[in-house]
Amino acid sequence: MSLLKQHLKPYLGVFSLSILATIISVASSLWQPKLLQNVLEGIMKDDQDKVMQIGIYLIVIAVVGLIAGVVNTITSAITAQGMTADIRETTFRKIQTFSFANIEKFSVGNLSVRLTNDMTQIQNVIMMSLQTLVRIPILFVGSFILAMNSIPSLWWIIILLVVLVFVITFLSMGSMGKHFGAIQNLIDKINNLAKENLMGTRIVKSFVQEDNEINRFSKTSDQLEKHTAVVGMLFSVMIPSFMLVANLAVVASIYFVGNLVDTDPEAIAAIASFMNYLMQIMMSIIMGGMMMMMASRGAVSLKRLQKILSTDPDIVYPDVPDQDLAGTLAFEHVSFRYPEDDHDTLNDISFEIMRVK
Repeated sequence: MSLLKQHLKPYLGVFSLSILATIISVASSLWQPKLLQNVLEGIMKDDQDKVMQIGIYLIVIAVVGLIAGVVNTITSAITAQGMTADIRETTFRKIQTFSFANIEKFSVGNLSVRLTNDMTQIQNVIMMSLQTLVRIPILFVGSFILAMNSIPSLWWIIILLVVLVFVITFLSMGSMGKHFGAIQNLIDKINNLAKENLMGTRIVKSFVQEDNEINRFSKTSDQLEKHTAVVGMLFSVMIPSFMLVANLAVVASIYFVGNLVDTDPEAIAAIASFMNYLMQIMMSIIMGGMMMMMASRGAVSLKRLQKILSTDPDIVYPDVPDQDLAGTLAFEHVSFRYPEDDHDTLNDISFEIMRVK
């Protein structure tokens, strides 16, 4: 998170506007079901003036919420794109200071993925955070309170919905998290294999290693497919589970409201707003779960980028002005060894370089 804070300052104004637009949009979403309940009550009482008045309020609030949503989307995109571009530039500048040993340590394919795919994950996290991070708590708490206020006797349905959706989210997201790190690492491996084969095509063909290289690539690709399929399967189970729980809650609400109509006819109007708030509670939890998923994947990408930025170059070149020098540079009994090798590649070498003006 420190990496994001370092690059937030230039976009603080747009960031604040995005949060304000989110608050207005959520307030609009929370107010509309209550006004809809008043409209239904006016229809039941045949009060046309009240229906028209509240209808106008409803349209105005909906338009304000729509405008706020558009502003939030635009400002979120500006912030996410700008911060990601700055982080990408900072990372690229850092890579330019690396020695060959540093680059070999990470590998070219790995660095390419970190500058592309990992940056995309971070951009998505920033975008989702600005669009949902503020929205989720306000929407959840507001919907919970207003739903309880609409039909207090059905409080237990709200609690049961929240518990079930939380359990589904916890089980699904807990299983997904461990696969995201594996997916990023496997993408690195595939990039490295592709790079090696493209750069060493002549060697591969000369030694008739096509089948071996295909097997290497296929093995890594199959592993990536396995992890991606698991994530997709969890999603395919999670979303229908949410909808099943929500629909069962709605059915139970309608069933129990039927028993209240005899004593309280206005319960018919209240059930409309109650169901809307139930759906908003469920949606806030679903968005929270999606945010957790994006955050877990983005956290992996942030760690991978932070590792680049925290790596010190093995060779540092002082920034000195160019000078036109003449003289002799002598190397006496020097050795050379590649990083992590056990033996010297060159040993006890002496030579001299002379430059004359």
